[in-house]
Amino acid sequence: MFMKYKFILFILLSFATSQYSLAQKKVGLVLSGGGAKGFAHIGVLKALEENNIPVDYITGTSMGAIIGGLYASGYSPDEIQELILSEDSKRWATGIIEQQYIYYFKKEPANAEMINFNIQVTGKEAKAQLPSNLIPTYQLDFAAMQLFAGASATADYNFDSLFIPFRCVATDIYKNEAVIFSKGDLGKAIRASMTFPFYFKPIEIDSVLLFDGGMKNNFPQDVLIQSFQPDYIIGSKTTSNSKKPDPDDIVVQLENMLMNKIEFDLPENGILIESKFEDISLLDFDKTEFIIQTGYDNTLRLIDSIDLMIQFKSDSSLISKKRADFKNKTKTITFKDIYIKGLNSKEKIFVINSIYKKDTLFNILDFKKEYFKLLADGTISSIIPEARYNKQTSYYDLYLNIKEKSRFNAGIGANISSGAINQGYASLEYNQLGLYSRILNANINFGRLYNSLQLKARADFPTKIPIGISASYTINRWNYYSSSSDPFFEDTRPPYLIKNESNIKINIFTPVKTTGVMRFSAAYGDIKDEYYQVMHFLKTDTTDITNFNYYNFQLAFERNTLNYKQYPTQGVYQNVSINYLFGKEEFIPGSTSLTDETINEIHAWYNIRFTHDKYLKFNKSISLGYYFEASYSNMDFFSNYTSTMLNANDFQPTPHSKTLFINTYKAHSYLAVGIKPVILITDDIHLRAEIYGMLPYQKIMSDDNNKAYYNMDLSNPTFLASGAIIYQTILGPASLSINYYDKLDKKYYFVFNFGYILFNKKGNE
Repeated sequence: MFMKYKFILFILLSFATSQYSLAQKKVGLVLSGGGAKGFAHIGVLKALEENNIPVDYITGTSMGAIIGGLYASGYSPDEIQELILSEDSKRWATGIIEQQYIYYFKKEPANAEMINFNIQVTGKEAKAQLPSNLIPTYQLDFAAMQLFAGASATADYNFDSLFIPFRCVATDIYKNEAVIFSKGDLGKAIRASMTFPFYFKPIEIDSVLLFDGGMKNNFPQDVLIQSFQPDYIIGSKTTSNSKKPDPDDIVVQLENMLMNKIEFDLPENGILIESKFEDISLLDFDKTEFIIQTGYDNTLRLIDSIDLMIQFKSDSSLISKKRADFKNKTKTITFKDIYIKGLNSKEKIFVINSIYKKDTLFNILDFKKEYFKLLADGTISSIIPEARYNKQTSYYDLYLNIKEKSRFNAGIGANISSGAINQGYASLEYNQLGLYSRILNANINFGRLYNSLQLKARADFPTKIPIGISASYTINRWNYYSSSSDPFFEDTRPPYLIKNESNIKINIFTPVKTTGVMRFSAAYGDIKDEYYQVMHFLKTDTTDITNFNYYNFQLAFERNTLNYKQYPTQGVYQNVSINYLFGKEEFIPGSTSLTDETINEIHAWYNIRFTHDKYLKFNKSISLGYYFEASYSNMDFFSNYTSTMLNANDFQPTPHSKTLFINTYKAHSYLAVGIKPVILITDDIHLRAEIYGMLPYQKIMSDDNNKAYYNMDLSNPTFLASGAIIYQTILGPASLSINYYDKLDKKYYFVFNFGYILFNKKGNE
């Protein structure tokens, strides 16, 4: 009997020992790069957790570093999925800033610039430097801090002490070798690992310039083995080595030059989960849910093999408790002290005064507003933020690595059109940061329709209530033709109306919250209008001339959150302005004038104008814009009908309408409404229709002597419409449109445009 119990005890001890031995074995997970395809890793993690497969260590590269880093920081697979499917994730990939963080106070009036580049001046040489990345990384740099700062501090900046021990890989571009991160700031390490060349701007850590780890090691199983020696390995692969390059495929050629060939085969103690995607590119972020589900399904297909290899299970309740305990240790991010690198003492004062507003303590959302405000300043190129926990103060220290813009910057742009509105644009800018920021700018527009030169200076002061002051000198010239060209064939007849305008303007402005600005302007302007008061004239005829020298004072409020400066699909634009204007008119008759007398008159009037343009987004594919504009003025008549109309208020709601002079849409006072349905085919391509109605109050008419008078009868509304397909390219919008105008001669205009139709402001605007 004793022997029997002894045998049973032996069996029980043996079983317990074997279970203890199994429990001591560890599982490592390696996650490949692969761009958007790497979202499949989320599905892999989800399936593993649901089936109680333990994950004791993680290594990842690029997208694998992001997903693995989130999991190692205590995010559950469901939380990671929710984060990746959010609008925040899309903003990280595209660089688009949320509307509430667009600091309109720092924005200059929209111009036709398509490409901006730095000019490096060394000695007697000046070299142009084109942008090194397609997508702005401001959002990504901030998100790297916001998502991972707490976990970094909880782990005391040791990746072995995270919720799951973790490693990620980046590439030292100078030494051309892999860099393995095991400690330090987790967010910066992950930001380095996923810096896809030419798409995102590289990041510098400890004076080393770092790019995507996939260039050297896109499947870091060797890092997993060397760092953790796991008993079992699970690999999630969403990428492959580049195929043999084709002479005409530059993308594959670049992949072969940049990416090392990687061995994806795992050792005998490993199993590989491979998610293949034939029709999804590295940067295709529109199919995230499908990609995640594919990773999940592929894992479930292999779950029996995984169970057979890994015969011990994790306890889901213990995992949840461990995750909750790790998160509970994470300190809320509250900043106290600021440390700045990359600026001199005066420049640091500007930044500190911009951030500290009410108190010396501020949270991460407070800082986010000031972060984007600083980046909106024309003198700052980039800010790499880092939150580092200070055990002595029990707050986080904020470290900012700030890079100024090159002192000299240049921009070029154009509008390429099927009609007579081809346009060129160039600008040169000098900027400097000190106790206040200052910018000097010169730009030129040139084309058949419009020519302009503008010189401008601006200074911004980081006072408790920020204040900006600008001064500008602008010369504008518009040439309007008696008929418009058909597509690709320009009208060679001389212009029937030339509008020359120059002005000197001073602005004082201050922000209203984040997206608005209040502005007071004072301007002196000189207008010279040359025109024929008949539509049939000879080349030997001389024009009538109206000179008008004026002073203009304006108080205006403006708010703008539109997502594009031309053809927007979301956001709102509001403008309320009050102008008081007075000046002297001089009329000089030409050969077709009905009078030979030179006329001099004094004019003074006020003008109140209100514009509201808003887009409502109903779902992912449809938005609806609505437009309202009202103008009221007590302006009197000029010496003749044409000069009166030239100085009346314009209703020009579409880009193409700004290129035409149409009396139908000019009045001293009017109401106008519009509706703009938009169908989003992709994030960059949309169809839009625009329909507007304008109702003039006291329509301006011409008598037999070409004198202006009011028609006191109730006016009939006039209409304007446009239908277009728009492609918002990296350089600017490409549009194919048909435009309708309510006028006697040509009513329909079929136009192709690539670029911006934007003009410098007049002195009375």
